[in-house]
Amino acid sequence: MTLEHLRTLLAGEPAYRVKQAAQAVFKAGVRSFEEITTLPAALRERLKKTPVLSFEAATVKVSSDGLARKAALRLADGRKIETVLLNPKPGLWSACISSQVGCALQCSFCATGLMGFTRNLTAEEITDQVLFWRQQIRVDRLEPLDNVIYMGMGEPFLNREQVFASLRALTDPEQFGMGDRHLAVSTAGIAPGIEVFGKEFPQVHLALSLHAADDYLRSKLVPINKSYPVHKLQASLREYFRTSHRRVFIEYVLLAGENDRPEDAEALIRFIKETGPLLHVNLIVWNPTETPHKPSAPPAAKRFANLLKRAGISTTFRKNLGQDIDGACGQLVLSDRKR
Repeated sequence: MTLEHLRTLLAGEPAYRVKQAAQAVFKAGVRSFEEITTLPAALRERLKKTPVLSFEAATVKVSSDGLARKAALRLADGRKIETVLLNPKPGLWSACISSQVGCALQCSFCATGLMGFTRNLTAEEITDQVLFWRQQIRVDRLEPLDNVIYMGMGEPFLNREQVFASLRALTDPEQFGMGDRHLAVSTAGIAPGIEVFGKEFPQVHLALSLHAADDYLRSKLVPINKSYPVHKLQASLREYFRTSHRRVFIEYVLLAGENDRPEDAEALIRFIKETGPLLHVNLIVWNPTETPHKPSAPPAAKRFANLLKRAGISTTFRKNLGQDIDGACGQLVLSDRKR
């Protein structure tokens, strides 16, 4: 649902009716127009068969600990995407949303990369994922949605026009009304996109999926590095810092014997020291997919983190949720395809 669509549906009604409907749809999380009791009964009856979302849920899973929910969503053309709701700490719920159907980047450890690229999502299909979780939160009586992270299927900066339009909708007070600092966009390293993003959305968080800090290894793990090698990423980050003055999160998946060695930690330390101080490293213990990689053993992961910390690098481990519900990007859609 978009505000423009809502205005079309309520054409001829007083302007305050649009505000009432927008409040109920975008913020309260109603699942149908019949639930909007502030609208007259005759209007609710006329709109009762009008869908609020541009897709339908194909599969919804809840983790055994209740801290993660994952949904496969069937789009109007029959394609499927994924979105995840996470509860990393009490009272905090974050939605991880997709920006494309599949992905063209083929990162070697990512389940979405196994799918290939199909198409970009529209801004409505992107923001409807947030609507979907607000509806689920209302039904399940959870705490309100706090954060939205563009870290699902696809590369956001390869769908820049629609992603930027969706960000404007999420921050529009008449629609979702979210604060810029409650949003984050993750890129695998599209250097020009980083620079444009810093100028247009200086207060929205940026995350860079790095995973290796030297060109040889990073090109094996993240093939887009061949187009935007490490030195170009460093230059784009420096430009981002110049315009936004905001901290950037470095996402680093730890893979056993590949990028978790002491020399890999030293390369990451050099990358950060050369790029600038506004970098924070999120270490991620890999959620296995059907690829040859293996997650780092706890001692190796701890050693890697300690090397960064001793070098003065701001470092945390990102909590790994949802392994029992195909939590990694692309896993649920792939498993649905197999079934």
